[in-house]
Parts: sequence; structure tokens; C-alpha cells
Amino acid sequence: MIFYNTISRKNNFVFLFLFLFSFTVRAQDLTSSPYSRYGVGDLQFGGFSKNLGMGGLSFALSQPYSINFSNPASYSALTLTTFEAAGNSSMYQLKNSSSEGYQYNAQFGYLAMAFPLRAKKWGVSFGLLPYSNVGYGIADHQTNIVGDDEYHLYEGSGGLNQFYVGTGLALGKGFSAGVNVSFLFGTIDQLRKIYYPSNNYYNAKVTDETVINDFYFNAGLLKTFDSLSIAKSDSLMLFDKRLETLEDSMEVLKKLLYAVNHANTGDTIVLASQRESFEKNISELNQQISKADSTREHVVIRKQKSDWSLSIGLTGSPSISLKGKHTKLAQSYYLYNGIDYIRDTVYSIEDKSGRLFLPLSLGFGATVKEGTRWIIGTDFSIQNWQDYSLFGEKDALSNSWRSAAGLQWTPNDRSIKSYFSLIQYRIGAHYEQTYLQLRNSQLADYGVSVGFGFPMKRVATTIQLALEAGRRGTTANNLVELNYIKCSLGFTLNDRWFIKPKFD
Repeated sequence: MIFYNTISRKNNFVFLFLFLFSFTVRAQDLTSSPYSRYGVGDLQFGGFSKNLGMGGLSFALSQPYSINFSNPASYSALTLTTFEAAGNSSMYQLKNSSSEGYQYNAQFGYLAMAFPLRAKKWGVSFGLLPYSNVGYGIADHQTNIVGDDEYHLYEGSGGLNQFYVGTGLALGKGFSAGVNVSFLFGTIDQLRKIYYPSNNYYNAKVTDETVINDFYFNAGLLKTFDSLSIAKSDSLMLFDKRLETLEDSMEVLKKLLYAVNHANTGDTIVLASQRESFEKNISELNQQISKADSTREHVVIRKQKSDWSLSIGLTGSPSISLKGKHTKLAQSYYLYNGIDYIRDTVYSIEDKSGRLFLPLSLGFGATVKEGTRWIIGTDFSIQNWQDYSLFGEKDALSNSWRSAAGLQWTPNDRSIKSYFSLIQYRIGAHYEQTYLQLRNSQLADYGVSVGFGFPMKRVATTIQLALEAGRRGTTANNLVELNYIKCSLGFTLNDRWFIKPKFD
């Protein structure tokens, strides 16, 4: 079996091109996986560059200056208008028991915008991102029962995109809900050919074109628990002011007691009574100051602990039937000077209406944060792909699940002296049992990732970089092992838009 590249190699300047023309329909293949011939192709990760750098962590993330498409409930935390975009590139090594090959590509990653309708209460987002990609080219040489050579050729291209509009709303303290409504659209083209060099048989080819245009949605819930809630009366300024008042009163009483103790004249009975009263008041003030000091220390500890929070997220997409059209053409042909000449049309269906059935998916995540320094968490998701069908036909798919874990560390996001303290450092890993069930083997996909967020000084922009290395499949049972390195380069821009000025 030979893998050949269906994708032209591109330089890094393609990222800028993709940003400028990201809303055009894709005209090139965006993946290089022979496994993309199954189902709707290679399902694309629904998160952004910063999520990829943390192994795909996204279900329970909620940040005021970034967009989290995976859980629309997070839009409620927005405080500024946010714009995000990225381009992706990848390198694949494809191996089986007899050969190997390398393929490269670059593609549009995502383009999204979000803004608060009410800061930290209600937010809205919209954008464009890929849902699945199809891109493969396989040539397989076989010998038939009478000893003649025959070549099987498989090619595929296209995929599905989604344009979404979503909103998230805070429903209570630390609790929010949201929904994304997506328009799923795209075309998947597939070609199968059998070629006989001996010309003793008719060559044959079958072309399939599937067009999908319909609405799809996903929803999310998010709950955040602060480690300790701080009441308004726990203000350190109030405690400092009270301590200052008590200490000033103490100084006045000590001066009065000193004057009484060093008085040379006066009624000794009166002086003794005053001395006793002053000493009693000083003792009571000492107790109040000691108690206030102790309470203040507790408040300091409570405030330090209150930087920690736990967030739990739940996301889901219902099983849904999407409208589509299918065109299929089966023909016999002969090959001359590298050109296919049609002999006869055996079978033809044009624009036949049908349904693509996408199955239920559920995701659960939990993250722990310490202020702006640490984020650490884990995700788990499942999808019931055994229920998948395309125009009434099943595929070799099985139920899938995915787990991920990751963390982000920012040494000091307010550092003035050290730029390296401002950088967001990310690391993560994932493991997935994919929906591919081939030759009695369910294929696994696993990998590790690193990421960085580089803030640009004097502008509210962060450059996002993520690198992921992983493996899908195996060479056992004459299957294909796919080793890959993926890179996502994007940016996050924050600004104050849609805010009415106070002065003309």
C-alpha cells in the first residue's frame, strides 16, 4: 500500500492568507489521514490554541479575556470584546508493514469574536471553525485470482465547517449556562478506482459527493466554587482603621495614667480611682487590639485561600438528523496517456436528498485555579458513534471516548521587570479511543502538547502557540500507523467595544 500526498506544501505565510480569507469555502484538502475516509472524516478539535496546549482542556474553563467555544456557558464571564484567530499546520508520518510516507499541510484554524452584553453576566460569541476534514490518497496493488495485476485507488477531499452563534448567561452566584447554534455545511468528495494494466478487464471508478447544510447545536453548564467567601466586613482596610483607632485610644490612656502616677498633689482617693479606671480601660483595649490582630491574620489567610476556586463543566450535543444531498456516479473507463476516457455509465444518482445522523455526545470537566497563576484540570467525553448513519448506511464506527489533562502557569501577570514572568506556560496530554473499528481493532489516539501565551506589551494582544505530538492507529493487522506533529499559531485580541462614552 502506498500513501501519496494530495496536498501541496505551503510556507508559513499561508497563516496570514487564511486569516484574511477564512470565510471562503475551503478549496484544498486539510488533512492527510487515510482514516478520514470513514464517517464524516477526521473530527477536528473544537477548542482554540490555548486549549490545545493543555491537551485539549476546555469543558470547565472560564476566563474573562478569552473565548471557550467548547462550553458556551463560559461566555457569561467575558469583560471585554475578544477576537481570536489561528492557523494550523501539521506533519504526518504514515506507516504500515511494507512502506511509509510523509505528508505536510497547512489550514485555517478558527476565527471567532465575543463580547459582553453585561460584563460577567451575559456574553455573546460567533465564529467559524472546521468540524471535520477529509483528505487522503491511497494506492493499493493486488493480484486477482487468475494472477493479473490490479490497482485500487482511493482519494478523498473536503470536509464540514461550522459557523456558530452562541450566548452564555449567569443564572446565579458562580453558576451559568449557554448554548451554541451552528450551521454545519460542506462537501465531501470521494473517489474509488480499479485499474487493470493488462487491459483484459474494464477499469471502473465510483465517485461520491455528499453535501451537508443544516443546523446543529451544543449546550453547556458551568459551576464555580470559591474556596472561601469573603464578606464585606472582612475588608483589611476596615480592620487596619479599627486597629489604628484602638491604638490611638491606648496612647491617650497611657499618657493619662502616666500623669496620674506622677502627680505630686491632689486627693489620693480620687487619683487611686482614676488610676484603677485607666488601668481597666487599658486592659480592655489590649484585649480588643489582640482580638482585632488575631482576626486580621485570619482574614489575610482567608483572602489568600480565596484565590483558589474549583470549576465544574458539563457539555453536550444531542443526536440530530441533518439534511443533505448525495450524488453518486459509477463508470467504466480506459486509460490513455494518463487520461481517463469513459466507456459507459453504469449507475448514476444526482442530488438525492437524505439525512446524516450525528450521535449524542457528552463531556465533563473540572479545573482548579489559583488567581491568575495556576490552572490545572481534566476533561472526559463520550460519543455514541454506533448510531451514526449517512443516507441510511452505517459505517465501521464504534462508540468513542476521550480523556485529557493539562495545566497553565503564569509566574506573574503583572511583572514589570521580567517579560518571562508574563508568559503563560502550558502542558497537557490526551488519550482517545476513536470511533474507528477496523479489522477487530478499535484505534487509539494519544499525544502530548505544550503551549505558550506571549503577551504583547502596550497592546491587549496575546500570541498563542501550541505544539502537539501524537500517534493514531497501529501497524498490526496490516493497518496504518499515523504519527503526527501539529502546530497552532494564533492570537487573542481584547478591546473595549460597544461601550457608550461618558463624554462627547
